[in-house]
Amino acid sequence: MAYIETFSDSTGRTKQLEFRFHRESRLRYRVEGLADLEADNYSLLRDYIAHHEEIQRPRIQELYDYAEGNNHEISKVGRRREEDMADARAVHNFGKAIASFKQGYLVGNPIRVDYEDDDVTDKALKELSQLNDFHQLNRDLILDLSKVGRAYDLIYRAKDDTTRAVKLDPLGTFVIFDMTLENHSVAGVRYYQKSQFDESKKIVELYTSERIITFEYDGDLKEIGSVPHAFGLVPITEYLNTGNGMGDYETELSLIDLYDSAQSDTANYMRDLSDAILAVIGRISFPDYVDTVEKQIEFMKQMRKARFMNLEPPMDYEGKEGSVDAKYLYKQYDVNGTEAYKKRVVNDIHKFTNTPDMTDENFSGVQSGEAMKWKVFGLDQERVDMQALFERSLKRRYRLIATVSTLLKEIKDFDVAKLKVTFTPNLPKSLQEKIEAFQALGGELSKETAMQITDIVDDPKAELDKISKEDEESSLLAQKMAKNDRLSDKDVIADDQ
Repeated sequence: MAYIETFSDSTGRTKQLEFRFHRESRLRYRVEGLADLEADNYSLLRDYIAHHEEIQRPRIQELYDYAEGNNHEISKVGRRREEDMADARAVHNFGKAIASFKQGYLVGNPIRVDYEDDDVTDKALKELSQLNDFHQLNRDLILDLSKVGRAYDLIYRAKDDTTRAVKLDPLGTFVIFDMTLENHSVAGVRYYQKSQFDESKKIVELYTSERIITFEYDGDLKEIGSVPHAFGLVPITEYLNTGNGMGDYETELSLIDLYDSAQSDTANYMRDLSDAILAVIGRISFPDYVDTVEKQIEFMKQMRKARFMNLEPPMDYEGKEGSVDAKYLYKQYDVNGTEAYKKRVVNDIHKFTNTPDMTDENFSGVQSGEAMKWKVFGLDQERVDMQALFERSLKRRYRLIATVSTLLKEIKDFDVAKLKVTFTPNLPKSLQEKIEAFQALGGELSKETAMQITDIVDDPKAELDKISKEDEESSLLAQKMAKNDRLSDKDVIADDQ
């Protein structure tokens, strides 16, 4: 359902606007402090949960739907008014294509995190990264960021006494911040259905900087548990795609709807063409036994099936015969105009989402690495902003891990300023161009490095051992042949004996 708002402009004139999403659908919740959230039996927390369910969750669900092939506009009931006409529904999953492209481009190569000047801490952090598969976690977070503009992860201490990190569902997660410019987290909220098939009761988990409080929620909050934690901060971290938490294709949903509609209408036209109306100019010659309308219709079906039609010319008042004709009536189709319109819509989708069209003829073929960079120039500008936001939240994740690890003496004297985060965009590269530039500068490479770069050999070290062994065997054979050349026939016979 669209959101209708009465807007007053600077001149005092008012007008009604119809928006796809509520203006508060990306609102960040704020409080002065935790005491305000807890006041009056968590009255404010109940308001925030209700607001998230009613205002924010529908937007998130719709954006997820457009990444799962459940486009809303084309799926509406009663889209075609005529019941006897074709009603094809062509869904185009631009949402998935855009989100997958950004995910592959940004984190196709793992994000590298190094801790400088302390090899012990660096090794401990890398072991935690492998244990939690941070590469896949980061990929999942980036995918959520691209789809819905926000993503969340939770750091917790598992039953096996290890520190774990897991992605949370944005449909049931939000963070409450304080009123300061630094945007400190006051609390994190995760809610979900108590039973998968019962929406009447929910479980709410409130994460503060010191405790995890669990409630049953059915409009009211009933505390059912509370446990402390040692992370020192709210263990839920929020990640943003843009400063206002907007998804990559959120503003282009109307263009996706237009393309769905255009393709569906084209398919409907092609199907309706086979069911065109038959117009008969003249009279059909029916046998005497075909004396009812129902029999006449059945008789016409039989004639159509036999590809035969018997027509009688009309007679005028003077007894003269008129002309007869039969033809199909169908709506005319402007092929060139329709296809140009659809192509324009597709181009706009790619242009406004800064996603290159891989099917474009100008994009295909052998191109240099620099040419490829220009094609993703717009996406690169967005990447810089997103990486800065992601890095800030990523460092907060490591701060949480380091805090509890310090208490357990797994890490000592952690300093977040020593974390170095490196993003490597997954852009196709022209290896030939790099090799030529390297050679032009007089560069040389070892055989092992050359094998690693070309990816022709799976195990460069093993291949070098094989080459060394072959060289050694070849050298021994050459030495023996040289020795045989110097010996007389008598000496050779003696050696053989």
